[in-house]
Amino acid sequence: MAVSVSKAGPYYASGQISFSSLRSNFRAQQRKATSGGSETFNSDTASISASQLLRNTTTTNTNPVVPNATENVNITTTTNWKTSQFRNSIKYYYATLPTADNVTNFDIDSQSWNSNLNKNINKFMFIDGTCGSNSISSTAADFNATAHNLTIDVYGSILGCGGRGGGTSGAPDPSGEGAGTALSMASSGGNNIVVLVRSGARIYGGGGGGERGKQGNNGSGGTCVDQTTNSGCGGASCPGGYNQIGRWSGGCCQTYCTGWGPWRNCNNCSQNTVYVRCERRTSTSGGTGGAGGTGGPGRGYNNQSGSLGGAAGSAGSSGGGCGAQSGQTGETGGAGGDWASAGANTNNSGNGGSGARAISGSNYSVTGTINSSTMKGAFNP
Repeated sequence: MAVSVSKAGPYYASGQISFSSLRSNFRAQQRKATSGGSETFNSDTASISASQLLRNTTTTNTNPVVPNATENVNITTTTNWKTSQFRNSIKYYYATLPTADNVTNFDIDSQSWNSNLNKNINKFMFIDGTCGSNSISSTAADFNATAHNLTIDVYGSILGCGGRGGGTSGAPDPSGEGAGTALSMASSGGNNIVVLVRSGARIYGGGGGGERGKQGNNGSGGTCVDQTTNSGCGGASCPGGYNQIGRWSGGCCQTYCTGWGPWRNCNNCSQNTVYVRCERRTSTSGGTGGAGGTGGPGRGYNNQSGSLGGAAGSAGSSGGGCGAQSGQTGETGGAGGDWASAGANTNNSGNGGSGARAISGSNYSVTGTINSSTMKGAFNP
């Protein structure tokens, strides 16, 4: 990262200091019109007095003729005014993140402001490159300081982190992970802090992760039936664990004799064969339902063009036989949300992760080209 610093000035490192040049450099001068462009000037030919060229320290003044700045400390605020006090003086202060730079977690207030943030000189942070974040706990860019007359002038991209899908590594389960904010403007005090959105800018909150799919239903159980027939002379019973489901008698299995001598008869039946039909029923378990697919990742700096789709659910396991059914396939995970959108819900017990804001914080205003191409997510304080 190579943030460059430039200034409207420094003026009058040497040579004569005329009132006409002071008028041009301080009263007539306007802010830098475009990032990387030059300062422009009003057609101001009216005379200017020394009283108009006193250093103004009022922090609520949004356009001081001679601003308060570290570089302007030698310019008097009341009496004993001299043109020589304008040696190396400045009108505006610029910091620029170049177009080619691609940085994460860009800290605006830690840049080289030369202790000018809390002074009323108009300051401009031109974001021409890309700021991003790979963690939902960190914004792509942030400002957290007291400032007066600061403009965050966005030509490039500030992209929040997308949330992880439910059930993926490091994410909640089953809910999808909420996404990360693009730009945080948590200014404590100060005034006239502006986010200026240019037509080609992108300030996008991340999309939430999709919910994990529901586990598939378990398969229905089955019943194994084992039958056997036992028999016995005069009686019979079923083995342990079996229930009798039928009983009948067969031929003679035991005889007895009557009479004597030639009249003796031993073909008399005393016992018949008894048969029992026995049955044992045992239950078998149905197969376990397959795991639901993990949720898809949300759109974000960490997923600018990849798939948002959730993973397919796993197949269920086979049943334990005897008519038991296999478990159902798990539900496909919910899709991750597009920029600033929530991740999709499934039939699981959680929900898709929430989409994130484009800008969060307080004590700032947003202006410029604001539409669905430049801003995705809430942005007003």
